[in-house]
Amino acid sequence: MPSPSRSIPAAVLVCICTVACSSSPTTASTTTFTPSISFTGGDTFTVGQAGQLAAIERQTATTSQDVTTTASWQSSNPSVATVSSAGLVTAMALGSTIITATDQAAVGTLVVSVVPRTVSSLLVVGPTIVPTGQTSELTASASTTSGKQVVTSGVAWQSSNPGVATVSDAGVLTAIAPGTVTVTASYQGVTGSLTVTVANVTVSAVTLYGTTTVTRGGTTQLTATAVLADGSMRIVTNVAAWASLNPDIATVSAGGLVTTLSTAGTATITASYLGATGSVDITVN
Repeated sequence: MPSPSRSIPAAVLVCICTVACSSSPTTASTTTFTPSISFTGGDTFTVGQAGQLAAIERQTATTSQDVTTTASWQSSNPSVATVSSAGLVTAMALGSTIITATDQAAVGTLVVSVVPRTVSSLLVVGPTIVPTGQTSELTASASTTSGKQVVTSGVAWQSSNPGVATVSDAGVLTAIAPGTVTVTASYQGVTGSLTVTVANVTVSAVTLYGTTTVTRGGTTQLTATAVLADGSMRIVTNVAAWASLNPDIATVSAGGLVTTLSTAGTATITASYLGATGSVDITVN
């Protein structure tokens, strides 16, 4: 005789269902990283200007690599600006173009604008005679539609004869050997130049000029003049080596600016240039 069927209580069914559902596996969400390329070097150029772009590929969320020389470069409007296989942009005419760099799966785009040239001329300012072994800072003064201004960035410097003198990216000339060299500076497609003679110079004396009586806590600017072997004179204030023999009374900066302290007395200030030294006494009262 069959045994009677027994029903399962609803509470037990709920428990079974709950256990079964809670034991179902969960699927973790994943994020796909897409490599990309960004640019450095600017996006605005003047007509006739050339500028180097760098392509930086972000390969993962934490790593990047310079792919400037391995990427494929393209300009959407070469009549406005061209781009070389190494990322050198040359501005041709007014307008805009899209520069694209591709490296395998990574792509980057940059909108480049070509604007009118505002610089009409460029003047290179600096000494025309520099002693062998010395350095001198050159500056580039641009004549623009809004007037003259000294430009400190975006200038490309070049020496016609690095064996005579070299020039850094910041415009610092270093005299190497006797001779003549032409230093050129280029800015926004305009070029200026300066002819510099490097010579073996002998200094016979250094003379200091300026106010020699200063109140405590005051300042005075000194000027250093070098007397060369041929009798000529040259202001060497910015290239001389300055020192104070009494720094408790007065100090002196690299450019000859004397600052007196709170103590009265006399401070001897010296300036040396190419083996010659001059001095002056500063009275502090």
